[in-house]
Order: sequence, then structure tokens, then C-alpha cells
Amino acid sequence: MKRRERGLRRSGRTKLPFWRVAVAVLGGAGLAFLTYFFFLNWSVVKSFDATSALLKGDILALQLANPNLSSLKASQSQVLSQLYQEQETSALQFPSSKKAIAKAIEVANQVNQEIDLRYKASPSSAQSSSPAGAPPSAQSQQQMTQERQQEAQSQQKLNSLLSSNSVNPSPSSADSSAAVPQSQKVTKPW
Repeated sequence: MKRRERGLRRSGRTKLPFWRVAVAVLGGAGLAFLTYFFFLNWSVVKSFDATSALLKGDILALQLANPNLSSLKASQSQVLSQLYQEQETSALQFPSSKKAIAKAIEVANQVNQEIDLRYKASPSSAQSSSPAGAPPSAQSQQQMTQERQQEAQSQQKLNSLLSSNSVNPSPSSADSSAAVPQSQKVTKPW
């Protein structure tokens, strides 16, 4: 046996124990996983920075007097798709990255809803396609004021109907109480 070991040493081939091979393989796999983990998180953070910059730009553009709603809508669909792509690898992300992406998705959805509301409230799509910062024409301003007045009038009518219903109960509820037999009526102590 000693002759065999000497022969292996002379030839340069030594047999490693199994546990050393297992440790080397597991260590290599662990190092590869950590490299992938940190590279993935780095790329997600870089992508998220670019996406959040787009989202901030859309929020600022939405605050203008006359924003271009169609371009904002297209930009928001791009922002949301990028955020959802970044969220796909959330199992391997740092908790701070997960929270930031979830918050950005929430904000992007709110911005998208605001764009939809403004798009529906705009008198025509021609107004939304006008360049940002261009003053609205007198006719479009007049249409907007008329729509606001109509909305206010309908709201007042609705409020008056609601208040009249709460003061005067409907006759159907009074009739239904009269239809209850005397044996089932509850007598009030006062």
C-alpha cells in the first residue's frame, strides 16, 4: 500500500477525499448563486431607477395646465409593464427593493386612474393632442365651464333628492308598517 501511495505521489496524481470534493462543489455553487443574486438585485435597482424617473416625469407632466393625455397614457403603460417585469423576480430581491417596487406600482396605478378621469372629462380628444403649454381656446374654455355648471346642477338636484328622501320617508315604508298584524306590533314603553 505504501508503494502505491509513493507511486501516486511520484506521478502527481493524488486522490482527494470525497468530503473535500463535496465542499468544493457546494462552495462553487454557493458562490455562483451569490454572484447571480447580487447581480440580479443590482440590475433591478438600475432598472427601477430609470422607471421611477419616467414615473416622476409623468407626474410632473400631469400637473401642467394642459397635459398631452394620450402621450401620458402611453408612457404610463410602459412604466407599468416595466414595474411588473421588475416585480417578477421579487423572490430574490432585497426587501427594500420589493417595497419600493410595490409602492411605485401603487402610485403608477393612481396616476393611470387620474389620466383616465381627465381623458374622460376632456371635451374632445383634440384637446388632449394639443401641445403641452398651449393655451386652450375660448370655445373649449366655455365648453368646460358649461360642463362644470351642468355637473354642479346635477349634484345639487341629487343632494336635494337625497335630503327630501331622508326627511320624508317613502310611502311604501309607511304602508309596509301598517300591513303588520296587530299581534306582531311591538309596543313602545315611551
